Formats: sequence, structure tokens, C-alpha cells
Amino acid sequence: MRSKASFRLLQPSLPPHPILCHILQFAVSGSSHHTLDTHALHSYSITTGLINHSFFASRILHLSLNTTTLHSTRPIFQTIPRPDVYSFNLMLSKTMDFSYYFHMRAIGLPPNTYTFALLIRCSGSFCDGTLGHGQVIKCGMDGLVVVNNCLMSMYCKMGMLIYARKVFDGMTTLDLVSYNTMVSTYGKIGDVGNAKKLFDSMPKRNLVSWTAMIDGYVRNGWYSEALMLFGEMQAASEIEPDVVMFVGVLKACAQLGALEQGVWIHAFFNRNGIDENSNVVLATALIDMYCKCGCVESGVKVFNKFCDGCLEDSGDVVLWNAMINGLAMHGYGKEALDVFSEMKNSGISPDEMTFIGVLCACGHTGMVKTGLDILESMNRNYGVKVCREHYGCVVDLLGRAGMVEEAEKLVLNMPMEAHATQWGALMSACRTHRNVSVGERVGRRLIHMEPDDGGRYVSLWNVYMGAGKQEDARQTRNTMQDLGLKKETGCSFIECNGVVHRFTVGDTTHPPLKI
Repeated sequence: MRSKASFRLLQPSLPPHPILCHILQFAVSGSSHHTLDTHALHSYSITTGLINHSFFASRILHLSLNTTTLHSTRPIFQTIPRPDVYSFNLMLSKTMDFSYYFHMRAIGLPPNTYTFALLIRCSGSFCDGTLGHGQVIKCGMDGLVVVNNCLMSMYCKMGMLIYARKVFDGMTTLDLVSYNTMVSTYGKIGDVGNAKKLFDSMPKRNLVSWTAMIDGYVRNGWYSEALMLFGEMQAASEIEPDVVMFVGVLKACAQLGALEQGVWIHAFFNRNGIDENSNVVLATALIDMYCKCGCVESGVKVFNKFCDGCLEDSGDVVLWNAMINGLAMHGYGKEALDVFSEMKNSGISPDEMTFIGVLCACGHTGMVKTGLDILESMNRNYGVKVCREHYGCVVDLLGRAGMVEEAEKLVLNMPMEAHATQWGALMSACRTHRNVSVGERVGRRLIHMEPDDGGRYVSLWNVYMGAGKQEDARQTRNTMQDLGLKKETGCSFIECNGVVHRFTVGDTTHPPLKI
């Protein structure tokens, strides 16, 4: 009805009174936004002179950008005699073209805060970014928090953290966005120390602050610290965690085997009406956590419940990968292959991670022929490129079956150069099956590849000792000692009363051990 009413007003006999532009604005806002609306209004505005009314002209421009192509909108902008800052900002936001900013300056129209925010977002290169930064300083807008936050965000996205930090340090007023941007970026580039320093210096924190710091810990393998910080947040603030934070915490639980905390989080969902079936990322994190903590049955329950209740998102390949890999790592090879078959029958295309899980499943069940057939079919049947990781899985598969020579041949004939990971898998098989001839060749190759890794000497020493070659073992040990190399100390994580403790070999200083 509003649309029809608007066209009844488009009569040449009606005077171009300013009130009409407001009536048309409300009328058009309820229209069906057909292209005809825009063209008709534009033509009428030129005929009646309403195009000179900046408010009305900007509304037509806005409508055109929302309902037609940018190619159709540019001519409309060019017919506006005196475009206002809103119209320039509209074009700048849609085109990401600096020329609209300089056009605005050329006609003496002062830009506003939003203009500079758009100008900075338009910067696709460091050169453009410094140009935008220069305009900010030239116009005296560098004292505005909003503008400076945009500058920091721009530099962070470009990987120019040193410039972002200069902007941050030069700001007289900092808000949560300022701190959160820097904390998040430091975490993403692996500088956890600076991220934590800024986090600790924040006068106040919100959910984004805590999530950014926890995410930084998880990204960089500081899983224990992530769980400790999560506990600190619960004790020190009334902030309720959201799904994004829970996904990060569940990843930490998975890596540490912190089942008790993972179960608590799952129970929190049930208590607070959070349905994991409504979020595929959350369901995937739960499956991964349960499987890596050894509760495969619970992971299967989450998987089945999600697939039964959320058919649209059950086609997410990451969800299926988590289940396949979870079953494979615990020796449920047949079940993992069954899930893989179900996945294919559901029309879901497997990816690289899918085949890592499937090949591991074959290795744990001794299905050598099946594994080799799957490796051969990856590119041919599924269009998935075979990577080093896939060859490593098959090397492990052959090694577990005692086919050490065949595994060595596979590594030597790989279409790409094998890394230490693939040779290391073969070395483990040599030790298990006491194949000293292959083990000696592989061991020396690994020492050549990683001469500063004491663990490589220890692996070769183990092969010699397993074969009863005492003299060779002694020489290997002496060489290692002469070079001053040591095997990296092993460690383990144990969860007790919801707290994850780290223990290293020979450690007698852990507080719980004191009497």
C-alpha cells in the first residue's frame, strides 16, 4: 500500500515541497524495493527538482545501492548537484574508492568521523593505509578513539603490528575496543607475553577481552593457562561465557585430557538452555573433546544427536571428520570406516582431514589393502590431493603390519620430499619390529635432517639396543654426549579436582607431592 501511495504522489502537478521528500521517504521504506521504484523516483526527482534536496537525493541513492547494481547507482550519484556527506559516505562504503573522499574535499565538504572510518577500511595495501592515516592527521581526527581504533585494526590486518602499537601507545584515551584489538592480534601472531601484559593492564574487561586472551593461549598451545584463565574469569567476574569462548575452552580440554572440565561445560549447556545441536562448531568441539579425553561413547552420542536433530548442518564435513578421527585414534577402525561410508552416502564430500582419519583407522585395524586402495582413490575418485600427512598414515599402516621394507619404498617414492615426520613413523616401525638394517639407514637420515634433535640419536640407540648391537649403541650415545645433546624431557598432564597439573620426568617439586 505504501508503494502504491508513493506513486500516486508522483504527479507533475504536485509542487516539489520539502515535506514531499519526507512522505516519499516513509512510503519507499515500505515498498517491495523493485528496480522500478528507484528509476521512477530518480526520474521524478530530476523533473521536479527534488534532486536538489540533499536528504531526498541521499535516500534515492541508498535505495539504489540496496536494490540495483553499483553500475546503475553511479549515474544517480553523478546527477546530484550538491551531494551531502551521507551520500559520499554511501558511495565510499560500497565502492571502496578513495576518489570519492578527494571529491568531497575538493568541493569543500568536511568529512565526518564515519568518513574516516570508511577511508581506513578502504585501504587494501600498506600504501593506501598510510595515505588514509595521513589524511586523519591532516584533518586533526587522530584524537578520536573511534578513528584510532580503525587505524589499529587496519594495521593489524595488514600484519604491521609495530604501526598498530604506535597508534595504541599514542592514544590519550583508550577504550575496550582498543585493548581487545591489540590483545587479539598479539595472540594471533604468537606473542602471548605481550598479549597477557596488555590484558593485565586493562582497567576493565568484557567478554571479548577474556575470549581474546583465552583464544591466544589455545592458538599457541598454552592449554593449561587457557583453562586457568577461564577459571579466573568465573571467579573474578559476572561475565557469562558464550559459545565462542566455550569452543576455545573445549579445545584446551581436548588437548590436556581435562575430561572433568569438559563434562562441566557440557552440563552448563544443559543448565542454561544452550543447545549444542543448534551450533555445528560447538557440537564438533564437544565430539573432539570427548574423543581426545577417551570418552568415545559420549562423543558418538553428541554426534548422533546432532545429526538426528539438525539435518541442515549435519552436512558439515568438519563434524564428520571429528567423529571419524575420534574413532580412529582409539582403535575403532571398523566403526570409523562405517561413519565414512555413511558420510559418502549422505552426499558429503570428504576432504584432506577426512582421509587422515580414514587411513589411521585402517592402520589401527590392520586393513593394509583397504588403506592402500583408499590412498590410490583419493585424487581419482574424490579430487583430494594426496599430501605428506596421508603418506605418513600409510607408512604407519605398513609399519604396524611389519611391512617395513615396503614402507621405506613408499617414502622414497613419494612425489614430494618426505619430511622428518614420515621418516619418524618409519623409524618407530623399525624399532617395534627390530629391523636394524632399515632402522640404521632411516636413523642416520633423521640425524642428518635434524642434527640438533637429541631424540633422533635416542631412536637410533634404541634400534641398536633392540638388535643387540651394543657397540653401535654405545658409539651413538657417545656422539650424542659429545655434541651436548639431550632428549627433550617428557611430560604429562593430570586432571585432579577440575585442575590440570603438568608433570615432567624426574619432577619432585610439584606442590601436591610435598608432605
